Amino acid sequence: MRKTFLRLAFLSHLLFWAATLPAQLLYEMTFEAHDISYKGFMVYFNEQEAYMRVGYTYEQDYNVVNVKYTTLTGVEEGYNYLVMVGQDPSFITDSPDYEYNPDHFIWVWNEDNGNELPYVTDDPEFNEDRLILCKSFREINPDELTESYLNQFFAKSEPDFSALMRLRTGAEQVETHTQPSLATNAKMHLVLLVNTEIPDIGQSCGADQRTVEVEFREIARAMDIPFEKYVVNGEKFTKANAENALRGLQVGNNDVVVFYYSGHGFRWSDQTDKFPQLDMRFSEYTPLSASTSLALSDVGRLLSSKGARLNLLLSDCCNSDIGRNQLTNTTFMTARSFQGAEIAKLKKLFINSKGTLLFAGSSPGEFAWCNLSGGFFTLSFIQALKEEIGYLRNENPSWEHIVQNTVRSTQYKVQNCNGCQPQKPTYSLNIANQ
Repeated sequence: MRKTFLRLAFLSHLLFWAATLPAQLLYEMTFEAHDISYKGFMVYFNEQEAYMRVGYTYEQDYNVVNVKYTTLTGVEEGYNYLVMVGQDPSFITDSPDYEYNPDHFIWVWNEDNGNELPYVTDDPEFNEDRLILCKSFREINPDELTESYLNQFFAKSEPDFSALMRLRTGAEQVETHTQPSLATNAKMHLVLLVNTEIPDIGQSCGADQRTVEVEFREIARAMDIPFEKYVVNGEKFTKANAENALRGLQVGNNDVVVFYYSGHGFRWSDQTDKFPQLDMRFSEYTPLSASTSLALSDVGRLLSSKGARLNLLLSDCCNSDIGRNQLTNTTFMTARSFQGAEIAKLKKLFINSKGTLLFAGSSPGEFAWCNLSGGFFTLSFIQALKEEIGYLRNENPSWEHIVQNTVRSTQYKVQNCNGCQPQKPTYSLNIANQ
């Protein structure tokens, strides 16, 4: 099964209009305090990792400071809140004879009020009388990343300056259809088993399906390889239909197969296998038995026998005894709109890799948590994948990095959800570069 919960947290005294925070990669924000104008350029990776360069002039000297950010989110008395907490400020320009207090940005909204600017404060106690409304907050498009714009925040010798310039170049290539082709005899197959009809978590599972389908379809398009999907959902969500789809796959020895399951999961009382059983019932009134469930490990063995070069198996479900689910209102800032991927990184991960990844969203005895945006594990995996192929990651991409960052991000989401019990994804990784 998948388990969810309602989160209530601090900041109940902050009742003001604010907006939902759009989930992009690059942002610009401006604000004024103590007769000084500040301009910030934020690079957002995930809830645990973001940074902002803040430029300002004080006593005729132009200064740039780097501030690291983590994100806190939740719901209190009908209001959603999101706080970006600043820490570890360091000057990029010559250090002045004073310290810089990191800025914190705060959004609060509900269904009736949104589309407002965030508040900013350098007060770690968030006293209301020290909150300042930002003058602007907007997404930055790649075509704005000119040398003159970036020089407001970065030295030309910095790796991120070069990465951001490459991001602009890559976006221009996509716009003018000059992106280099990776055409090979490879094909991507996406198998989706999604329990969209189950009453308690069906809406969350549907969100997972849309997220995963868009992600891998766009990856195949960027690599210029054929893409085919096989969907088992709704009232067709049965073991027989799942097995027919899996057994009917016709794959080549250079193909990529992605299997994704979103729904309830469980384990038998005498089970020793660390991976979960996949509950293939769309109705709670159907008895749970061996004829209505699939073992993720069995799916892995079946797909491996097909002979594809790369197999990725993902399951976002509980790995515990059978129980009852509830839904959390905890929200997260996730990089859903993506500025682009470096083609060379995609090639290394999907064209120049061989083997199998078996990745379950929870360890034995654990629930898998979700909200209306989808499963925490699924959101974390997509985040980790986007980070790995993005322009602002200077390390060589690897599936091991993606797995490690998915585990870390999933745990962070759960830890920041009051009432959520621990969840640590478990995996078997056997992928090598060709």
